[in-house]
Amino acid sequence: MKICGIDPGLSGGIAFIAGDFISSERVPVLQIPKGKTVKRFLDAWSIMRMLDQQDPDHVFIEKQQAMPRQGLSSTFATGFGYGIYIGLLVASRLPYTEISPVKWKKDLQVPSDKDAARKRASEILPQASELWQLKKDDGLAEAALIAYWGATRSGETVN
Repeated sequence: MKICGIDPGLSGGIAFIAGDFISSERVPVLQIPKGKTVKRFLDAWSIMRMLDQQDPDHVFIEKQQAMPRQGLSSTFATGFGYGIYIGLLVASRLPYTEISPVKWKKDLQVPSDKDAARKRASEILPQASELWQLKKDDGLAEAALIAYWGATRSGETVN
């Protein structure tokens, strides 16, 4: 059985676990120039292609929610991106489970600090630790941990 884990932020990751196989990639994003700035958006086509190619049996996605003192545009962007993921999963007819970050992090003893999360991922999945060596790869580590949680704690069985 192949399990997918998704850390859905723009700097998040998508990971797949099946037996000893582990892969984790950055979330594909489009960069669109807008005036003097560059806007970043999820690349839905690339995400869909990735899901089609890997063809997971079940997807575990970190549930998103508004955070206290988070700005309106940031809250909207988070919800918008999360909605894209849910839409892609439904359109792909992939079974999925939303898991709160509090739940999976508590179960796997993952601290909220991003560097500590990468360290914990390397402890749990040492065979894949090269995938999240860089500080900016915390989303890859968290996606792999979400997939691992799904494979080991959710009742799903990974061959």
